[in-house]
Amino acid sequence: MPLQQTRFTAASKSLENIDQSLFPQLGEVIWSWKICPECLCSKTCVTNSCPSRRTAQLSRYFHFYRAVVSNYIDHSPAGNRILGTHGELWYAIQALKLHPELTRAELCQALLSKRQGNMTSPNDSDLLHATTLVVKLLMMIDCSALHFSSDQLEKGCCRIHWEDDVPFTKYLQDLFPPGNHPLLSYPDNDLLADIKSDLKARKLKKHLGVTLRATDDIQNHLRLHRRQNVIEIFHHTAFIKEQLRLTKGPGDWSSPSSTIKAGALPRQLALEVLDSLQMVLFPLSDPQSKQLLQSLVSNGLFDRDILHFEFTSIRRVGEESVSYVYFADRLSELYNELHNPRPRGWLDRQMERKSSARHMMMATLFGVLFAIFLGILSLIVTSYQTWIAYQAWQHPLQPLSSPK
Repeated sequence: MPLQQTRFTAASKSLENIDQSLFPQLGEVIWSWKICPECLCSKTCVTNSCPSRRTAQLSRYFHFYRAVVSNYIDHSPAGNRILGTHGELWYAIQALKLHPELTRAELCQALLSKRQGNMTSPNDSDLLHATTLVVKLLMMIDCSALHFSSDQLEKGCCRIHWEDDVPFTKYLQDLFPPGNHPLLSYPDNDLLADIKSDLKARKLKKHLGVTLRATDDIQNHLRLHRRQNVIEIFHHTAFIKEQLRLTKGPGDWSSPSSTIKAGALPRQLALEVLDSLQMVLFPLSDPQSKQLLQSLVSNGLFDRDILHFEFTSIRRVGEESVSYVYFADRLSELYNELHNPRPRGWLDRQMERKSSARHMMMATLFGVLFAIFLGILSLIVTSYQTWIAYQAWQHPLQPLSSPK
């Protein structure tokens, strides 16, 4: 699994050394950018068609790169660190791209083969941290086990982690199983537009009082946490657009194997993420939705690129309307929550005031209890009247004698 490390001027830099010159070369590693000679030498780009000109557009992803690499350094002792330089990290990314059928154990073995002379007896945790870093940067997916992220346990999140004996392609298929929703999976459905209109983020905030929380993990996109009343939103549209550029051309981009080799997720999955952001949650044609989105961007919560709508450079003809296969269940869950919200407070849990079925059931129950109460009261009155009549029969009043 060769990597052309020598052609990258930044490949020998240690992971602690992260600067702007890394990013055009990182684009070539992950998205196969054909960058100009100036960019290869970390000089000023002078070619208008050079993809490195999108570096500014991808600034949020490169900020993510800094963050996860720094986190890896903090949690991996220098003596046992599997990945020590950016070149070694890029080798691992390309190894997984070239061989998407690798299991996690096989990827670990490939990484160890590059470091045999520099380290001894790494433990399982070191290997898991290294492979988790590789998957995060390539796919923006956290494949670690739950015990490596205790904060996720507190938030009530579930996560499918990449097992040692599972091929990476199989892992992605298990992570994003396709579904078939009777409405959301068919773009020509007349009701689809109405459903999308109801699922605007501003309506969800108004009627459900939810908090919109940005996530860097694509598997958490549109996940509703009822306990915290939070919706997670994967907001890295620039990252998604790069993947759509890679798979815009002819070819079978539905299988994980072909898309991973290109450095992308399945095209349908990427289309659903982008469409759910710019056409459903935050339709840019809706002034109120755009205002809400601008506030989230201004606060630094969301990628600024989400405000930039693109079509011809990333979508094919016929992809104007997107059906939902991978995220249909989560959109359906949000729609059902909007129209039939689950109770939150104690009183809501008792009555579920917004649920007509629950309201009718409670009204019927109160009617039955009231009828029972009236029946018991009537029985008490009848019993008392019977007792009085019995006493009158047992002790009849004597007639008064007339005076003489």
